[in-house]
Amino acid sequence: MKVILVNGGPHEDGCTNLALEEIIKTLKEENIETEKMWLGVKPIRRMYRM
Repeated sequence: MKVILVNGGPHEDGCTNLALEEIIKTLKEENIETEKMWLGVKPIRRMYRM
């Protein structure tokens, strides 16, 4: 199993990242593979038409 964690906070090394690192630590203890992504500060474009 692999878990993808998404940091949507405005600061790559901010509080959200700290929380994700704790989750990663717990998952690794259970031998669960993880990957962490940071979305950055750019707005996310809508993926649908209105």
